Amino acid sequence: MTGGSGIEDAAIELLQKGSLPISELIDGIDALRHGVTRQGVYRVLRKLKLEEKIVIHGKSVSLNIQWLRKMSEYFSVAQYYYSPKHDNPNFFLNLKEHEKVSLTFKTLLDLDIFASHVIHMLAEIIGEHEPVFVFNPHEFFSYGRPESEKMLFEAMQEMKKQVFILSSHENPLDLALKKQFDGTRVQYHIVPIVPFDKGNYYFNVYGDYLLEITLDKNITAALEAFYVKTPVFDEQAEKELFEIFAHKSRHKLVITRNKKKTDTYKKFFSKYFYTLQENRG
Repeated sequence: MTGGSGIEDAAIELLQKGSLPISELIDGIDALRHGVTRQGVYRVLRKLKLEEKIVIHGKSVSLNIQWLRKMSEYFSVAQYYYSPKHDNPNFFLNLKEHEKVSLTFKTLLDLDIFASHVIHMLAEIIGEHEPVFVFNPHEFFSYGRPESEKMLFEAMQEMKKQVFILSSHENPLDLALKKQFDGTRVQYHIVPIVPFDKGNYYFNVYGDYLLEITLDKNITAALEAFYVKTPVFDEQAEKELFEIFAHKSRHKLVITRNKKKTDTYKKFFSKYFYTLQENRG
């Protein structure tokens, strides 16, 4: 008799390509793990549902997209930090003026995981009253990685830092984000015409550190199409955006220490945001 873990592995393997009627899933598991019983499969499915690994809807079953996202992030983080060439993941903190480091990532998910780490570290070392400046043509990370974004904003709040987010699009999903930010600690402003907007160019400024992201052009096109056609971020939209995040691509991240360039960006931002009295050093 095949053990429960064997049935679990078979179920997850079969559901990788999409949802299945329970009857077809049972037949597929039987083909992979001979000798299973229907009772045994149902017992494992109940366990997987309690663990939030699958979702059962009517007579069909599918993998839980939230669990998929967590597992994808888990393995991406492990792969990054166990890679020999990244023995010191905080190497960017030692950059001198005009020095830079360039990295590439195969998915948006991989990019966001490492960028979030960089952001946390840089926010810790900049001046106490320094705001954080963010240019995102689309603030898609707030939709695609809400847990990660929430953690970042909470960390900034604990450090009493203001975050100034500049966007350059006015699609429904862009406009809807205004309600998520308080307008003081986190300020979000849309400026349709931005001189440095290249469509796939995103950046963050932390003191005199500049974190620049150049997205894969195919992914940029996919994101643009997604924003144009999506009026509301519902379950279907979440699924589509997750697929974009997981799609194999090539994104570039450059971390530079360049006071002249960061000062130029800060000056541009100053026209649209205000600094709280307590943060005016």
